[in-house]
Amino acid sequence: GIVGGVIGVTVLVNLITLPVMIKSTVSTQKMQIIQPEIERIQLKYRGRNDQASQMRMNVEIQNLYKKHDISMLSSLTSFITLPIMFAMYHAVQRIEILYQQSIFGLELGARPLNCILDGQFQYILMIALVGLTQYFAIEINNVMLKRNQKYRTAGQTAQQKQMKTMNLVMTFMIVYFSLSMPTAMSLYWITTSIVTVARTVFIQLYYIEGKNKK
Repeated sequence: GIVGGVIGVTVLVNLITLPVMIKSTVSTQKMQIIQPEIERIQLKYRGRNDQASQMRMNVEIQNLYKKHDISMLSSLTSFITLPIMFAMYHAVQRIEILYQQSIFGLELGARPLNCILDGQFQYILMIALVGLTQYFAIEINNVMLKRNQKYRTAGQTAQQKQMKTMNLVMTFMIVYFSLSMPTAMSLYWITTSIVTVARTVFIQLYYIEGKNKK
């Protein structure tokens, strides 16, 4: 029915964007792997603020990107999820029949925050599921990164802390949106997070570890 349609469209959108996301994920993984080398280059030019030194530093970093076949633009393609999210939101707003549907006793057209304030605490479970799946969908990148034998934790402490903080901020943002948007959006985010985990594991095993073994 309509619920299956929401899940189906979410999976279909992720399949369509899979080639782009493969490039984005691979570039992001490589960027994290070479981070210690980038920091060594930056340390080499620390305190040398003249234009010539800054240009030499940028050239060395760019050469490092070329050596590892990293495209800076491809790492930005993950932002395509934002317009998709807004398009999904507007679609949900316009499908009137959706407001008459429910899943596990949760009305898809209702806003979880209003329902929770009215004493319908079953919506808390949906929001908690949104938060947990969203957090793991981002954290899975760190889990997969540690599987790569080229990865070294030395010099990564600050970056890891920053990534953890960004992960928490993004999770809280999605939870906030989920509370104020129709429950159908929570279903969309949960499905997207599950697909993201599966996609990240697939890319890591096939495109990163698989190619490293060849």
